[in-house]
Amino acid sequence: MAAQTTSTAGTKNVVAEGVESITKSFDENLERVQGLNEKFVDAAKLSGNLSLDTYEKTVTSVLDFQKSIAGATKLDWLTAVVDAQTSLVKGISTAATTAAREILK
Repeated sequence: MAAQTTSTAGTKNVVAEGVESITKSFDENLERVQGLNEKFVDAAKLSGNLSLDTYEKTVTSVLDFQKSIAGATKLDWLTAVVDAQTSLVKGISTAATTAAREILK
């Protein structure tokens, strides 16, 4: 009976050590995954902000081009229509990019 008690105690120790080892390994891997996840989120935010910067510059360039073409025609009514249209597009674009930047914070 004493041998069986010793054997049971030894088995319990092996099991406890195994559980402890698995728990430690799991915790270490969890920390690695969390670190990688944080890096991925940071990279995605950076990429999103760079895309928004490019979008804003492109919209500004297109709107400036439209205004210069309208101005070159020397037609007041066309210049007025293009000014109204570019103002509307600029306002919508600014609202959209501002909202997107808030989400990326």
